[in-house]
Amino acid sequence: SERQVPCRPPTQALPECGRLPTQGDQGYPPRDVDRSHKMAQFRVNGLEFACLFHNESSSGELDTVSSSDDSLPHSFWAGVILSVIADVIIAISLNTQKIAHNRNADRQTGRPSKAFIRLPLWWVGITLNALGEVGNMLAYGLAPAAVVASVGSVGVVVNQIIAVCCLKEQGRKRDLGGVCGVVAGVVLIIFGVPETEKELTVQVMLSAEVFLAPRAYVYLSALVVVIAVLVIFVEPRYAERHILVWLTLCSVISSMTVVACRGFSS
Repeated sequence: SERQVPCRPPTQALPECGRLPTQGDQGYPPRDVDRSHKMAQFRVNGLEFACLFHNESSSGELDTVSSSDDSLPHSFWAGVILSVIADVIIAISLNTQKIAHNRNADRQTGRPSKAFIRLPLWWVGITLNALGEVGNMLAYGLAPAAVVASVGSVGVVVNQIIAVCCLKEQGRKRDLGGVCGVVAGVVLIIFGVPETEKELTVQVMLSAEVFLAPRAYVYLSALVVVIAVLVIFVEPRYAERHILVWLTLCSVISSMTVVACRGFSS
């Protein structure tokens, strides 16, 4: 019977193979079986191949390697926890910068007393922000991008708590309802997003299946057009009255940066 295995030619570039040789093929059984690395080399019709296998079964046959990793659940939760911690740090950094701006504002005119880059507290906030973003980038290499991006909403919850407790901003009932909705959405995504078996490395992202595919060029072209329309026409007219303009612009840009960050972190 045929069994699908991930194979590669060790000595020359050949089309991808996907069948373990059987007794009817030349070169059966496989030679040079390396059981410590789960690899067997064999020759079929004059071509030499190397294939990976599972541990040897009780019947003496070699099973194919599964694409899933036993440590995947552990890395998944490690990525979620790291993302939560990073988003909490980012929320703290933003509120630290807000406090710096409030202290720097003139009480009579409301204008800044001096340039914000000269405020030590502002630099503390921007440093914390950078550290939080680095943590988020590392989290993309451990958990699916859809999960990490959604867990980022935790920062909204923390920001609401800090704004009410530290900045003395007024908390409204609809804000509380929004926070509950954010928490419910994050929980649903964490437990609902399937764990992908394909590792999104830089090589995969730059392959003909992803960024070098024709559909990727179409999407990138459309993305540039949408960003240009938002920045040139929509933002000057509606951004001050409708925050949805900024949210849309950030979401459109992050549709590519999140995926790129996932590939880099992997």
